[in-house]
Amino acid sequence: MRVVEGTNPDGDRAIFLWRNLDEINNEALDECFKKKDYNTKDQEYDLIYVNGDNNLENLRRGDQTWKVRLIEEEFGRLMFDVSDI
Repeated sequence: MRVVEGTNPDGDRAIFLWRNLDEINNEALDECFKKKDYNTKDQEYDLIYVNGDNNLENLRRGDQTWKVRLIEEEFGRLMFDVSDI
C-alpha cells in the first residue's frame, strides 16, 4: 500500500491510501489503518482518500462534506469540473 501525506490548496491536511485491491481487501485495510495508528475520529488529518470501497468509519465535517473520500470519485469530479474555464 502506498501512503502519501500532504496539504490541499484549501489548507486541509490529507492522507492518501492507495492499495492493490487484489491484495489488500477491506479487512486488511482496516488492520493496516489500526497498525499505523490512523483514526478517522482524530484531528491529525482533515481528509482521508482511499481507492476502492472500504469499511473505514466516515464522519461529516463541519462543512457537511465527508472526511473519508473515494479517490476514484474525487478524480472523476475534479476531472470534469469546468467551472473555472
